Amino acid sequence: MTRLRNRYLGSLVLAVGLLVAGCGQEIKKENEQLKKTVESLQKENTDLKAEAVVVKGENEAMKKELEELKAQMEQMQQQMKAKSKPAKKK
Repeated sequence: MTRLRNRYLGSLVLAVGLLVAGCGQEIKKENEQLKKTVESLQKENTDLKAEAVVVKGENEAMKKELEELKAQMEQMQQQMKAKSKPAKKK
């Protein structure tokens, strides 16, 4: 009876050990995949931050250009008004 119990317990311990070892490998594999995902996301985040800086610079340049064009347009409108007014006769 004790022999049977010892064999049963030995088999049970062996089965649990194999099961845990298999899960350990699975966890390791998942951990490696997660590390790769984190690395990829960190790189993407860095790239997006750099792109945001570039876009902000382009935005500022466009705002400046817009202001210059508005000033130029205002100047042209004033010139047109001055040319279209007839000279007063004396």
